[in-house]
Amino acid sequence: MTQQLTAKAQLTGRIITPQDPGWNEAREGFAAWAPYDRQMPTTVVFCQDTEDVQNAIRYVRENKLPFRVRAGRHNYEAYSSLVKGGVIIDVSEINFVRVSRDSGVARIGAGIAMVDMFEDLGEVGVVLPGATGASVGLAGLTLGGGFGVTSRKWGLMCDNLLEVKIVDAQGNLLIASEKENPDLFWACRGGGGGNFGIATEFTFKVHPIGNVVLFEVNYLWETFEAVVDAFQHWAPTTDDSISSILMLAVPHTVSQQAPKVIKLYGQYTPDSDLELPKIQELLAPMLQIPPLSINIQTLPAIMAARVMLGVNPFTPMWNVNPHTDQQIFKSSSGIVNQILPMEAIGLMKKHLDAVPLLSSLPSQPSMVQLLGGGGAVSRVPKDATAMYWRDARFVVQFDAYWTAPQDGAKTIAWAEEFRVAMLPYTVGAYVNYVDHYIKDYLKAYYGENLPRLVDVKKKYDPENFFKFPQSIPTRL
Repeated sequence: MTQQLTAKAQLTGRIITPQDPGWNEAREGFAAWAPYDRQMPTTVVFCQDTEDVQNAIRYVRENKLPFRVRAGRHNYEAYSSLVKGGVIIDVSEINFVRVSRDSGVARIGAGIAMVDMFEDLGEVGVVLPGATGASVGLAGLTLGGGFGVTSRKWGLMCDNLLEVKIVDAQGNLLIASEKENPDLFWACRGGGGGNFGIATEFTFKVHPIGNVVLFEVNYLWETFEAVVDAFQHWAPTTDDSISSILMLAVPHTVSQQAPKVIKLYGQYTPDSDLELPKIQELLAPMLQIPPLSINIQTLPAIMAARVMLGVNPFTPMWNVNPHTDQQIFKSSSGIVNQILPMEAIGLMKKHLDAVPLLSSLPSQPSMVQLLGGGGAVSRVPKDATAMYWRDARFVVQFDAYWTAPQDGAKTIAWAEEFRVAMLPYTVGAYVNYVDHYIKDYLKAYYGENLPRLVDVKKKYDPENFFKFPQSIPTRL
């Protein structure tokens, strides 16, 4: 009790302790399965500005308290919310957006969620690549690289970053850009969140946007091999204005009311409305396989963003979580930078067909999603930023869902067996889909950029003050 009262006396911002209303909501993250009760903090401080972050850093340092840094709560292993007897430093309420359309620059608070960022930018007629989850936080997304809706056209989130304000281990405010602390700026573009300091504000180059096209194409499960093969040739090589995802989903039941799903969906972002009709031509290679259904909608960009994030009355066409409710899931990833042979595609189908039957059905099926690569992402040299895996033809995201506790072990085992089976065909993993099962995780996340990241860590955080499971160390 004394420690908590002391914390309230020294910390600034909105401070929540176990005696306060909303404590459980404040301390927990997005992953519902995580052991929150066994690794409970004593305090959550919701910082309102950079000064609050500086005070929080000085407080945990002076009191020798463990801490975690958090923005959107979307760490898949809940690392940002698990800290026994410590402090969660949360920046989600640093969520402003200030845009200069004339200069094409936006200053954005590190904690803003995608749903608010898209809305605020859209009101000015500009956009950033963003993410497809409404509650995903800006900081983690950007610092981990940031694949997004228009990444093939405008690059990763980190490719649009001009400057970041970051609080270091001493509580000092640093500016990182091409001119100031350029090595730290390099590391902040793909080196992962929470490794070098606490980001409080980002400055981005933003892009004017008008009408866009959302598309959804569904296929019979029997066309699995043909669709995946067509996708892996088409998605990374088509026009940069097309970003796409292929979802391969299997429900945990044999009921005919819940069929297996092959769904291609995405967004076409042309340079002008005159190019909108080109969508039919651009989709043609994927329509050579007879689809079950096709849905194409032309919408203002801000409306498309709402549909994409599942916060619009239109039927959402994207497989996203439209709110911050917890989900019981296990996710992982792999990077595919070569054409998959047909035996690998067959292996994918074999594992999906073997999804375990569950005693209680989750709200959505387990799945694999293939996120199309290429375009602007691949034209940036692999060592130009810390984000190494730029040659991906597509990123594989493994997603397993369950509801009943007794179903967790076998569902996780299925997902992990699937990931391991695909290792001969994948290289590395996406740090924003963090997975504690990955053995050589540093190499998997950062590839050949790892030694340089360790050098930056040694320079800016020599004491390894910012540490958590799977964080970048000061030496290898």
